[in-house]
Amino acid sequence: MTISTTTTLSDSAVPATFSRRDERGSFVEAITTGPWETVITGTMNAGAVIGNHYHKKTRMFFFVLTGLAIANIVNVETGERRTIDIDERHGLHLNPGEAHAISFETETTYVLLKSQTYDENDPDTFAYSVLDEPAK
Repeated sequence: MTISTTTTLSDSAVPATFSRRDERGSFVEAITTGPWETVITGTMNAGAVIGNHYHKKTRMFFFVLTGLAIANIVNVETGERRTIDIDERHGLHLNPGEAHAISFETETTYVLLKSQTYDENDPDTFAYSVLDEPAK
């Protein structure tokens, strides 16, 4: 049996806080803190891009279950850019004011936690061209 525990890192993908794999299968505790109202899961195809926007109020935690994603992030106030590879069983915190575009290198299954539920009347989503590729 393999057991691992880690702490949060600020400018890199964050490993799962706890994971166990044994003859029964695997158990992954992706995150243990946060103000989450919404849990989203999905699968994206290799070459897909999501994002190219930012939020003024919403915090997010993006966690890769299987596959590989690359997050391109721009601080909309300072213009500071960073690129972070997100491997399997790693996640990334996104704060308000961080424009993001997430591209998928392989077919990827993910979980996305959001601090606010989407509201059609107040979507808190603002277009920002992080990458040239169109995103949704």
